[in-house]
Amino acid sequence: MTRNTTAPRPPRSLRLLLVGVAASIVLLVALPVAMLADLDGLRTAIRNDTDAEISPKWLEWALIASLIYTVVLHLVDVVLLIWLTPRVLRGRQWARITLTAYLVIATYFSLYSASKGGMFLWAVIPTDILHVIMIGLLWIPPSTRRFFTARQSGFQRSPSR
Repeated sequence: MTRNTTAPRPPRSLRLLLVGVAASIVLLVALPVAMLADLDGLRTAIRNDTDAEISPKWLEWALIASLIYTVVLHLVDVVLLIWLTPRVLRGRQWARITLTAYLVIATYFSLYSASKGGMFLWAVIPTDILHVIMIGLLWIPPSTRRFFTARQSGFQRSPSR
């Protein structure tokens, strides 16, 4: 089976996905930067999240762990978005499904984090709204569904050599 090498242009809905991806990346980078800029606020959020009094030594350890966790997680998120998006725009069904799964999981954990404290709701709320819009752009518009159906049909019906 050979692949159809002519790539139809992605529909407008998928091109709009690029705006959501770009905005998501900006927010993913902005959150750790904001955490670094407001270490006292982050310390307060950590203190508020614990049931018992936390020693200054453990507070600093928790602060560093929170920062490392956030930076690494957001770096992985950015890499996934940058890696999956071009594949979605080429009509790869597996990439569309993977990106959707990523967006659902990211939204869940984002909401979970928001439930632990409202310090970063300025980033959480728009990011989650973007996730929902992006999922919609991946699955709802008829032009998007036709695009992926045509791409899948093109792979299956290509003449063999």
